[in-house]
Formats: sequence, structure tokens, C-alpha cells
Amino acid sequence: MSAIDLIILGFLQKNSMSAYELTRFIESKRVQKWVKIGSPTIYQNIKKLAAKNYLSGKTVKEGEMPEKIIYSITKSGREHFLELMNRFSANPGKIFFDFNALIANLSLVDKETALEMLQNLKISFINSKKDVDNDFTELPDVLIEGKAIMKLYRMIFRDMIKWIDELTENYQNKG
Repeated sequence: MSAIDLIILGFLQKNSMSAYELTRFIESKRVQKWVKIGSPTIYQNIKKLAAKNYLSGKTVKEGEMPEKIIYSITKSGREHFLELMNRFSANPGKIFFDFNALIANLSLVDKETALEMLQNLKISFINSKKDVDNDFTELPDVLIEGKAIMKLYRMIFRDMIKWIDELTENYQNKG
């Protein structure tokens, strides 16, 4: 299952475009703020989707510009899109945070160091929440779905800050 494939197929259902145009469109909608996606991955996945006949490509040349391939979703691509949508709705995936490894080993450092690390983690959560808050208010052209995802991240960071405060208090009271 690939979230990137789902994003690519979804956007290409709306408009046919080149890999470059799709990459720029994804960047303009700030999709990389909600899904781990980058330009090289977009190009790789487009080629993979085309090889599986989920996309068709038409080479075009406009004026003096070099040739480019305009990708369109095929019938089997639309079927694969629906299959991915159903899979993600039935199994959204597990959430793992890399910082859990820090928390799991926190008792192996002295109390002062542990509290300092928890403070650093809290600052990181606060900064991430500020970034999402700024994106939420400063990006009027973000899709409705994107705003819903950004709202989810705001809620998650708010609760992570509460959680880290509680953990810090427990550590401060630890004997």
C-alpha cells in the first residue's frame, strides 16, 4: 500500500499533467506537510504506476520547450485508486514515533538529564504545533482535505504537549 500512489492517482484523476507539473502542484498545495512525499519519490512512483498501466503517458512538445510526458489515469488506475482508498479506510496504519526510543531509555540517564531531554522534546512539539498553526492560517489555497489534516496535526501536537508536561511532572516527582 502506498500513500504516495494514492496521492498521485487522486490528483491525476482531476487533471492530466507532467511529472514536473504534478510535483509543483503537490508542493503548492503543501501536501508534503501531511504525507511523507518528495519530488524524487513522485517521479519514481509515476514511472512505476505507468509500468503497471495505471497511468498512460502522451509525449508532447510545446514551442521551444523540450518534450514532456503528460500522464493521465487509466481505467485500471481508477480501479487501483478505489482499491487503495478502501484499503486505507479499513487499515489506516499504526502510528510510531521515533522519540519513543528516547522515552523507553529515559531511566538510563540521570534525572537532570532526563528532564532536560523532556524539555527539548516539548520545545520540539511546541515548534511543530506553531508551524502547523502558521500553515493553517497562512495558506488559504490549501484544499479542504488538507485543512482537515492540518487540524488533526494541531490536535495531536496539543495533546503531545499535555502528555510531555504530565511525563515531566512524573519525572520531577520521581524519587
